Amino acid sequence: MTGKIGQLKNLLWPATPRPFQHPVYRRVWFTGICGSLARYVDYTIVAWLLVQQTESSFEVGLLVFFRWISHIFLGPWIGSLLDSHSRIKILRLSQLGMALGAGCFGLIVLNDLASTAVIYGYSAVMGFLFMVEIQSKRTYVSKVIGRSFVSSMIALEMVALHVGWLIGSTLGGGIINFVSPSSAFFMVSFVMFLNVLVLRRLPSMFSIHRIERQGKLFTSIRQTFVYVRSNKAIWACLLVVGINNFFGYSFESMAPKFAQDVYETGPVGFGIVLAAQGIGTFVMTGYFALRRKSIKNPGLWLITATTIQLIGSIGFSFTQTTLLGVISIVSLGMVSGVFTVTHTSIILLTSSANRWGRVMGFQVVMMGLYPFGSLLLGLTADTIGLAHAIRLFAVIGLLLLIVIWFRYTDLRKPI
Repeated sequence: MTGKIGQLKNLLWPATPRPFQHPVYRRVWFTGICGSLARYVDYTIVAWLLVQQTESSFEVGLLVFFRWISHIFLGPWIGSLLDSHSRIKILRLSQLGMALGAGCFGLIVLNDLASTAVIYGYSAVMGFLFMVEIQSKRTYVSKVIGRSFVSSMIALEMVALHVGWLIGSTLGGGIINFVSPSSAFFMVSFVMFLNVLVLRRLPSMFSIHRIERQGKLFTSIRQTFVYVRSNKAIWACLLVVGINNFFGYSFESMAPKFAQDVYETGPVGFGIVLAAQGIGTFVMTGYFALRRKSIKNPGLWLITATTIQLIGSIGFSFTQTTLLGVISIVSLGMVSGVFTVTHTSIILLTSSANRWGRVMGFQVVMMGLYPFGSLLLGLTADTIGLAHAIRLFAVIGLLLLIVIWFRYTDLRKPI
């Protein structure tokens, strides 16, 4: 009887996740929530400004393209910097850059100068700084808490990200409806400045071995590629990340288009549609954060989640109402949460700490296929229709995933 009571207590009041027991981690996590909230207010209003100026799926896809383009070209370079410089200093600089960028864009919107070209340029800058933030934060806190709790750490980071997504996107829709859009960017700037202050005086937590010297950057990147290519589990993981980011995120990149043209929502409904993915991912990553056991076979979880996400994207393409669209995107957000936690866990668990930055640089390259997929999806949608384009992309992704399943069996082995 006592055992059953104990099991019920553990279910209702799970232990505090181990990463939260570290004061440094708590401060970094707090800035993650604040930054995510501000970032998705920013993204929602930027997307709204764009869809008011164009009806082209291709031009909507360009917004995502510019937001993510730096990942594929600058990911390895940033990764090398993180392995040779203070990761916490780089994290602070990313917050400062976003604060200045949002403030400047607020002035642009206030003076009615936000053309499509300016919107794309701003998205590219903020996308680059977001990439720097994510890489520096993950490599920093992974060293703080240790390998044993990597999955919990990633899940908690995603909880912070998607709490911000949920609140920020909904708040962004309300700001569009009731307040001047320019004021939102000044708010974003203020929050990012606060993050800089919160992150002040945090320790490096480990000595920095300056492996990179002037003239050796590309040699280091090449050596890291050889290392990644020789590790079949990491290589297969990166291939799955690339496939899913290129073919499996149509429900995210085209959510503004569905909200505007298919569901015909108002500003508040527009924000809810964009927040739906955050709801799903928050639920799933919250589950991972509270799990007492680590993920024994993240590779199998990864490939299963990717398969479900691609099939779910086909289902999303058939939605015609806001309710069904939100339900579909919430469900896909849950699957996306599994995908994100597992592929990042594989990278951190199967590579050495002094290589984390550079290996994650190649992970970011594969994530950088997302804007190219969004761009091609937009072009295809303008030719054959948006729903048909989403289905075509999902089928191609599934076929490639079958090849990975049989070609790289190491991915399915426990770590």
